[in-house]
This record gives sequence, structure tokens and C-alpha cells, in this order.
Amino acid sequence: MRFRDKVALVTGGSSGIGLATARLFAGEGAAVTICGRDGDRLSSAVEELRGLGAVQGVRGDVSREDDVDRLFAQIEAAHGGLDVCICNAGIETDEGYSILELPAGVFDENIAVNVRGVFLTARGAARLMGPRGGGTIVVIGSSSGIVVDLKDPSPTYNATKAAVHMFARSLAVELAPLGIRVNAVAPGWIETAMTEEDDDETVAFALAKIPLGRYGRPDEIAEAVAWAASDASSFMTGAVLVVDGGETLT
Repeated sequence: MRFRDKVALVTGGSSGIGLATARLFAGEGAAVTICGRDGDRLSSAVEELRGLGAVQGVRGDVSREDDVDRLFAQIEAAHGGLDVCICNAGIETDEGYSILELPAGVFDENIAVNVRGVFLTARGAARLMGPRGGGTIVVIGSSSGIVVDLKDPSPTYNATKAAVHMFARSLAVELAPLGIRVNAVAPGWIETAMTEEDDDETVAFALAKIPLGRYGRPDEIAEAVAWAASDASSFMTGAVLVVDGGETLT
């Protein structure tokens, strides 16, 4: 029960890594708010998690400032503050494009969700955590922010993940005097909606790069996130914790 009496937010919490993380936090005593854009999926996730403890769902788009402001207002009204924030919401829509044909709109939407969304969420979290005496923020990056996939470079997605790694490191310095720790977790190839449609060629290519020889599971990333957010990592801030089966070693 690492998070008993803690208030936690997980953005992108209705599926994949976000849902696995919300499930773990709720099961370990946290009052959890999950945020997502898809109302039906969000409702289904809240229903699934409700039996584990106090869970609320707030529909919203993390790239929209008014949605994020409303999200934090609801958390403050319900719980009086925030202890843990997991900035997980993210998209990858530039896959398969050559830079020669990449539409500017695709670039913009990846930046909006993956970078602006993390900025807005982390800012809102820090505003609630400061008066509470501190807290922890964990940003979900990616091994794609460290190494380039030679089969599908995805320059925009990769750039967004490299950006949030450095954003977390920079916030760690700025927010340390407020008692707020900020770290990033960088997953590799994980069994989520982003990878479930990978064809045989892509799977073979990925597995050849991973020393452990398999994709990771969302619950394995959730465990890393929970450790980074818990008191067990109390002297760690500004770190990028890579959980990729060894991909970035090869």
C-alpha cells in the first residue's frame, strides 16, 4: 500500500500503460483520477477500477489549456490537492511518413499532445503540489527519444519524447526547492494499442533489437512508474529510467 492516502492523477489513463498504472495506484491505496479524450473508453476504465478504491474520470484533451485547468479544478475540489502526477497521454501519428511528405498538421498534433500536454499537466500538478509541501511527477517518455528506429524513423514522435526527457530534467531542478521530484520513465516496445497492429516484419525487426527477446507489458512499465513515484526513490530526481528490455544497448 505504497500510496495509501495519496491523491494521484494519470493522464491517458483509460488504456495501455496509463490504465495499468492507474490500476496499480488504486490497488495500493491512492485516490486516482484518470483523464482521457475518449468518453466511452474512459467510462469503461473507471468502471473497471472502481472496485479497487476511489477513482474518478475526467474527460479532456491535455493539449487544451481550458481542459487541463478544469481537470485540476476537479481534483482540487474532490481531494484538496495532489501528491502524484503521471504525465502519460501521448500519440504517434507520424509513423510511416517520409519527412518529404510529412504534413505540418501531423507534426503539430504530435507536438500539441506529447509536449504541450506534458507542459500543461506538469504545470497544473506543480501548482497543487507546492502548497501541499511537495509531490512527485513522472513523465512518460520513450526509448524513441534516445535511439532512432531504422525501419521507421518517426522524427516528430522521437523529437517529442526527447523533449519531454529534458523537460523532466529541467523541472527537477526548478521544482526541487518546493519538495517536488520529477523523473521520466522511457519504455521500449510495449504491448499496447500502438504496437498491437505491428505486422510480422515489424515484430521480427523489433525483437531482433531487444536482448530479452520480447515486447514488454503495460504492467511492467506501471511498476517502474510506481517506484519512481514512491518514497522508495526519494533521492532520485531528474532521472530518465529506461525500461526497454535492453533495446538501447544494441
